[in-house]
Amino acid sequence: MKINKNDVRAIGDEDQLKIYDWYAFNANYGTNEEKDFINLLARKFQKLGDKYENIYIIRNEREIKIHDSQGRTFEPDFLLFAKQKSMENLTFQVFLEPKGKHLIKEGAWKLNFLEVIRTNNKTIEFNTDFYRITSIPFYNSNDEKGFEKVLFEVL
Repeated sequence: MKINKNDVRAIGDEDQLKIYDWYAFNANYGTNEEKDFINLLARKFQKLGDKYENIYIIRNEREIKIHDSQGRTFEPDFLLFAKQKSMENLTFQVFLEPKGKHLIKEGAWKLNFLEVIRTNNKTIEFNTDFYRITSIPFYNSNDEKGFEKVLFEVL
Protein backbone atom coordinates (compact mmCIF):
# COMPACT_ATOMS: atom_id res chain seq x y z
CA MET A 1 0.00 0.00 0.00
CA LYS A 2 1.14 3.48 -0.76
CA ILE A 3 0.21 5.93 1.96
CA ASN A 4 1.24 9.53 2.31
CA LYS A 5 3.50 9.96 5.34
CA ASN A 6 1.11 12.63 6.68
CA ASP A 7 -1.94 10.37 6.39
CA VAL A 8 -3.47 9.13 9.67
CA ARG A 9 -3.01 5.59 8.33
CA ALA A 10 0.77 6.05 8.40
CA ILE A 11 0.62 6.11 12.21
CA GLY A 12 0.33 2.65 13.70
CA ASP A 13 -0.31 3.54 17.38
CA GLU A 14 2.22 0.89 18.40
CA ASP A 15 2.88 2.36 21.86
CA GLN A 16 -0.81 2.35 22.73
CA LEU A 17 -1.55 -1.09 21.28
CA LYS A 18 1.29 -2.92 23.02
CA ILE A 19 -0.64 -2.70 26.30
CA TYR A 20 -3.67 -4.47 24.79
CA ASP A 21 -2.99 -8.19 24.86
CA TRP A 22 -6.38 -8.71 23.18
CA TYR A 23 -5.33 -6.84 20.02
CA ALA A 24 -3.69 -9.45 17.80
CA PHE A 25 -1.27 -7.15 15.95
CA ASN A 26 1.47 -4.72 16.91
CA ALA A 27 0.00 -1.78 15.00
CA ASN A 28 -3.21 -0.37 13.57
CA TYR A 29 -2.60 1.45 10.32
CA GLY A 30 -6.29 2.14 9.94
CA THR A 31 -8.48 5.14 9.41
CA ASN A 32 -9.59 7.46 12.20
CA GLU A 33 -12.83 5.49 12.35
CA GLU A 34 -10.93 2.22 12.82
CA LYS A 35 -8.74 3.76 15.51
CA ASP A 36 -11.79 5.18 17.32
CA PHE A 37 -13.34 1.70 17.16
CA ILE A 38 -10.32 0.12 18.86
CA ASN A 39 -10.36 2.88 21.48
CA LEU A 40 -14.02 2.13 22.23
CA LEU A 41 -13.24 -1.56 22.68
CA ALA A 42 -10.35 -0.65 24.98
CA ARG A 43 -12.73 1.39 27.15
CA LYS A 44 -15.30 -1.44 27.23
CA PHE A 45 -12.90 -4.35 27.53
CA GLN A 46 -13.45 -4.88 31.25
CA LYS A 47 -17.21 -5.20 30.69
CA LEU A 48 -16.58 -7.80 27.97
CA GLY A 49 -14.13 -9.56 30.28
CA ASP A 50 -16.84 -10.02 32.91
CA LYS A 51 -18.64 -12.48 30.64
CA TYR A 52 -15.93 -13.67 28.23
CA GLU A 53 -12.36 -14.91 28.24
CA ASN A 54 -9.82 -15.41 25.48
CA ILE A 55 -11.00 -12.20 23.83
CA TYR A 56 -9.12 -11.20 20.70
CA ILE A 57 -9.57 -8.64 17.96
CA ILE A 58 -8.00 -9.43 14.62
CA ARG A 59 -7.60 -6.86 11.86
CA ASN A 60 -8.68 -8.53 8.64
CA GLU A 61 -5.99 -7.67 6.13
CA ARG A 62 -7.93 -8.94 3.12
CA GLU A 63 -7.57 -12.54 4.27
CA ILE A 64 -11.18 -13.35 5.15
CA LYS A 65 -13.96 -12.84 2.65
CA ILE A 66 -17.61 -13.56 3.14
CA HIS A 67 -20.24 -13.61 0.41
CA ASP A 68 -23.84 -12.51 0.57
CA SER A 69 -26.73 -14.34 -1.13
CA GLN A 70 -26.09 -12.37 -4.33
CA GLY A 71 -22.43 -13.43 -4.43
CA ARG A 72 -21.03 -10.02 -3.47
CA THR A 73 -17.73 -10.21 -1.58
CA PHE A 74 -17.31 -8.47 1.75
CA GLU A 75 -14.10 -8.29 3.76
CA PRO A 76 -15.04 -7.19 7.29
CA ASP A 77 -12.32 -5.00 8.78
CA PHE A 78 -12.21 -6.82 12.12
CA LEU A 79 -13.12 -10.12 13.72
CA LEU A 80 -13.76 -10.45 17.41
CA PHE A 81 -13.31 -13.82 19.08
CA ALA A 82 -14.58 -14.28 22.63
CA LYS A 83 -15.09 -17.49 24.59
CA GLN A 84 -18.12 -17.40 26.85
CA LYS A 85 -17.21 -18.13 30.48
CA SER A 86 -20.56 -19.68 31.38
CA MET A 87 -20.38 -22.24 28.55
CA GLU A 88 -16.88 -23.64 28.26
CA ASN A 89 -17.31 -24.76 24.66
CA LEU A 90 -18.97 -21.67 23.12
CA THR A 91 -16.85 -19.12 21.27
CA PHE A 92 -18.30 -16.10 19.53
CA GLN A 93 -16.92 -15.01 16.17
CA VAL A 94 -18.18 -11.51 15.43
CA PHE A 95 -17.74 -9.62 12.15
CA LEU A 96 -17.11 -5.92 12.74
CA GLU A 97 -16.89 -3.05 10.28
CA PRO A 98 -16.04 0.53 11.25
CA LYS A 99 -17.44 2.82 8.58
CA GLY A 100 -17.01 6.55 8.13
CA LYS A 101 -20.26 8.49 7.87
CA HIS A 102 -19.49 9.40 4.25
CA LEU A 103 -19.27 5.68 3.32
CA ILE A 104 -22.38 4.36 5.04
CA LYS A 105 -24.76 4.95 2.15
CA GLU A 106 -22.61 3.18 -0.46
CA GLY A 107 -22.03 0.33 2.00
CA ALA A 108 -25.74 -0.17 2.70
CA TRP A 109 -25.68 -3.69 1.24
CA LYS A 110 -22.90 -4.61 3.69
CA LEU A 111 -24.93 -3.23 6.57
CA ASN A 112 -27.90 -5.32 5.44
CA PHE A 113 -25.66 -8.39 5.14
CA LEU A 114 -24.32 -7.87 8.67
CA GLU A 115 -27.94 -7.68 9.86
CA VAL A 116 -28.74 -10.99 8.13
CA ILE A 117 -25.74 -12.63 9.81
CA ARG A 118 -26.74 -11.21 13.21
CA THR A 119 -30.37 -12.26 12.79
CA ASN A 120 -29.39 -15.80 11.78
CA ASN A 121 -27.16 -16.05 14.86
CA LYS A 122 -25.79 -19.36 13.57
CA THR A 123 -23.97 -21.76 15.87
CA ILE A 124 -21.60 -24.28 14.32
CA GLU A 125 -20.34 -27.39 16.08
CA PHE A 126 -16.78 -28.49 15.42
CA ASN A 127 -15.60 -31.55 17.33
CA THR A 128 -16.71 -30.74 20.88
CA ASP A 129 -16.67 -26.96 20.51
CA PHE A 130 -19.39 -24.56 19.39
CA TYR A 131 -18.90 -21.31 17.48
CA ARG A 132 -21.57 -18.65 17.29
CA ILE A 133 -21.16 -16.65 14.07
CA THR A 134 -22.66 -13.19 14.36
CA SER A 135 -22.09 -9.53 13.58
CA ILE A 136 -22.74 -6.00 14.74
CA PRO A 137 -23.97 -3.15 12.51
CA PHE A 138 -21.36 -0.63 11.36
CA TYR A 139 -19.34 1.19 13.98
CA ASN A 140 -19.39 4.94 13.41
CA SER A 141 -17.87 7.34 15.92
CA ASN A 142 -20.92 9.62 15.55
CA ASP A 143 -23.10 6.83 16.97
CA GLU A 144 -20.86 5.06 19.48
CA LYS A 145 -23.72 4.64 21.95
CA GLY A 146 -25.88 2.85 19.37
CA PHE A 147 -23.04 0.54 18.40
CA GLU A 148 -22.19 -0.17 22.03
CA LYS A 149 -25.83 -1.00 22.81
CA VAL A 150 -26.02 -3.58 20.02
CA LEU A 151 -22.57 -4.95 20.89
CA PHE A 152 -23.70 -5.79 24.40
CA GLU A 153 -27.07 -7.12 23.20
CA VAL A 154 -25.23 -9.54 20.91
CA LEU A 155 -22.59 -10.40 23.48
